Amino acid sequence: MMPGTDWQHPWVLWFLLALPLAGWIGWTVRRIAPRMRHPGLPAGFAPRRSLRRILSPVPLWLKVAALGCVVLGLARPVHRTAWNEDSVNGVDIVLALDVSTSMQIKDVKPSREEAAKDVIARFIAGRDRDRMGLVAFAGRPVTRCPLTTDRNVLRDLLDSTSNQGLDDGTAIGDALLMAGNRLKKSPAKSKVIVLLTDGQSNMGSVDPLSAAKALATLGIRIHTIGFGTVGTFSQTFKLPDGSVQQGQIQSDMDAKSLTEVARAANGKFFRALDRDALQKAYDEIDKLERTKIDTRTHWEVHERFMGWAVAALCLLALAWILEHTWLRRLP
Repeated sequence: MMPGTDWQHPWVLWFLLALPLAGWIGWTVRRIAPRMRHPGLPAGFAPRRSLRRILSPVPLWLKVAALGCVVLGLARPVHRTAWNEDSVNGVDIVLALDVSTSMQIKDVKPSREEAAKDVIARFIAGRDRDRMGLVAFAGRPVTRCPLTTDRNVLRDLLDSTSNQGLDDGTAIGDALLMAGNRLKKSPAKSKVIVLLTDGQSNMGSVDPLSAAKALATLGIRIHTIGFGTVGTFSQTFKLPDGSVQQGQIQSDMDAKSLTEVARAANGKFFRALDRDALQKAYDEIDKLERTKIDTRTHWEVHERFMGWAVAALCLLALAWILEHTWLRRLP
C-alpha cells in the first residue's frame, strides 16, 4: 500500500469502456428520431449548418460525461496519507571510566586516558537513541553524568573528567555498584555497564565479582575492557591533589578478574593493548547492544467521490439548461 490516490472498487472502472457505446447509441437514436416536416418547405430542402445545429449534440455528450463521472465516483476514489510511529526499545548504558594515575601512562599516545576519552566519544556519538551516563573512578567512584540523551553535555563532562579530588587507587567494585545504582530503576529493556580500566581492584568496600553478581540479578549486563600493557613506566604524572611528579607508575591490569566480572553479568571481556584494539572493543560492544526500533505505519484515508458526484450533477444541469434553452429541439 502506497500513499497517494487509490480506488476502493477498481473493477467499476471497466464500465468506462461502455461510455463510447452509450454515446454512439444516443447519437443514433437522435438521428433516426422521426421529425415533422413543414408543408411549405420544398422537397429536398436542407437547413443551413448554423452554430446551433453544429453544437446540438453537446447535451448528449455532456450526459455521457456525467455518466463517466458517476462511474468514477462509484469506484470510490480515496487519497491515502501515511505516517510512521517509531517505538524505540532503547538501551541505557553507563560508562565506567578508570581515571587513576596509571591511566596517564603514555604507552598509548597521547596517553591511555586521552585515547580512551577519544574512543568513548566516538562510541557516544554513534548511539543517538540511547540514554547514557558516566561514572569516573580511581580510589573511589563519582558520577560525572547521570543517564541522559544530551550528547553535548555528556561529551563535555567526559572531556573534563580527571582524577582530581579522587583518592588514588582502583576501586572497581565500588564503581560497578555506583553505575548499577544509576541503572536499577531504569525502565529500559536493556541495561548495560561498560567498564574500562588498566589496573586491578585494590580499593573500595566491595570486590568486583560480588558487585557483578549482585547487578546481574537486576538484569544489568557488564562488559569489561582491560586497557594498556602490564609493566612499570617512568614518566611525569599528575596526582589527585594536583601536584606533578616524576617517577615510576605500575600498571598491573588483572585480565582474569575482569573476565570473571563480565561472565558473571552476562557480558564480555575485551583486551585492548592499543588504541586500535580499544576502538574494536567498543565497536563490538556497539554491535552487541543495538537499540531495537519497531516502526508502525498509520494510514489516513480521505474519500474523493464527492468531487465526481458534484461534477456529474453540474454536467447534467448544464445539459438540461442547453436542451431547454438555446439548443432546444423543436418537433
